[in-house]
Amino acid sequence: MTDSFLARQTPVTRIGVTGLSQAGKSTLITSLINHLENLRRGSLAARAELGLMVHGHWLRGGERAFDYDAGLLALTNQPPHWPASTTDWSIARIEITMARPWYSLKPTKRIIELFDYPGEWLLDLMLIDWSYSDFCRALWTWSALDPRRTLGSELIAALTAIDPYSPVDMDALNELQARWADFLGTCRIAPHQLSQNLPGRFLIHGRDFDGGDHPFVPLFAQTVTEGGGGEGRFPEGSWGAVCQVNFNHYRLHQAKPFFDRHFRDLDAQVILIDLLGAMSAGPDALKDMRAALEGVLRPFRYQRGNWLAQLFRKRIRRVAVCATKIDHLLPEDQKRLQSLMESYLYETVQRLAAESIELKVMAVAAVQSAQLVESGNTASLIGRDKRSGEKIRFTPPTLPNTMPHNLNLKIDELPQLAPPGGLDRVQVFPSRRIDQLLAFLLKE
Repeated sequence: MTDSFLARQTPVTRIGVTGLSQAGKSTLITSLINHLENLRRGSLAARAELGLMVHGHWLRGGERAFDYDAGLLALTNQPPHWPASTTDWSIARIEITMARPWYSLKPTKRIIELFDYPGEWLLDLMLIDWSYSDFCRALWTWSALDPRRTLGSELIAALTAIDPYSPVDMDALNELQARWADFLGTCRIAPHQLSQNLPGRFLIHGRDFDGGDHPFVPLFAQTVTEGGGGEGRFPEGSWGAVCQVNFNHYRLHQAKPFFDRHFRDLDAQVILIDLLGAMSAGPDALKDMRAALEGVLRPFRYQRGNWLAQLFRKRIRRVAVCATKIDHLLPEDQKRLQSLMESYLYETVQRLAAESIELKVMAVAAVQSAQLVESGNTASLIGRDKRSGEKIRFTPPTLPNTMPHNLNLKIDELPQLAPPGGLDRVQVFPSRRIDQLLAFLLKE
């Protein structure tokens, strides 16, 4: 048999990995590769589900290869820092050697592909089945409520004042698109931590998108948000016509091809969320994040015959939604976070279970940056401050035992920590529950 024939017979498991803003996705992927490189060390060696996996080897090169070297350099540097955020899609490939009995016909090699892409792009799934009027109506609904209403008051007023039937001013349209992108950027960061920020490529372009070629913005005039301006009903050259045509171009030539190309081969999907950050921001952020998650998971529930249903149901059978930074909490609150996570996404889990999709909600830490310190009856945490690099000792907030049904919950803000010192590629990075995540994703 030729090497090329054997290569074709090697099974490939492709796992999509993405995250909503501030969730630490690049760090997670670096940690996953590190764990797979050190299969026989640490907690992975004890996982019965992975018992046949005896060796992992990171494969350099390939199309759009994930920059594992950069992640290692960041985490093992002196002083260490967190890897840079994702700005485009990439793929990390790890070859796994399997311990098979001599008589087994199953392959002795397995390729794990981690498909990394910005979480902002995942949100564009919502757009694919929308008309331009749907888009304007949804964004108007979100923008009419605080904190968006206050953050973007002048911009929202400007978009409301535009007559969609009047001739477009392209210079003004480009300026408004830039302002909308800035508005989205403000919404997604602390202290607001909002998740429904569309269109996603206005925030993270990637190498294949130039927003200036086909600019558009949501128009909030009543004739648009109430559906009066249907497809093709705006005069040629008007604000409504240009924005409608360019929205459809974005939807059909940016968002849809990306999912069509990459998602049909996914076996599993990981979605990271900064649930603790949303809790610090308060009820508005919690509601917005849950709505965003429900939106991006909706394709799994579409009826047969729908384009998205065909794409998602073909192979994906496991989805993990992971709350990160669990190490920023005391042990009892780490257990509570897992419980709160399950309550937070209960309805979504129930819906997907009816479609034979295995959805697991988890609380994890890709790299443990805080250490428990106990003195008498008092427990606290120690870590390095992200900005100053100085060692700090802090007592994190106590989480409630249950998630309020109305999500009326706000906790004290947690400190921003730097990675721990002394990390080494040849040792498993200290983490929390990464072994459980890999066991869920990779079990045969």
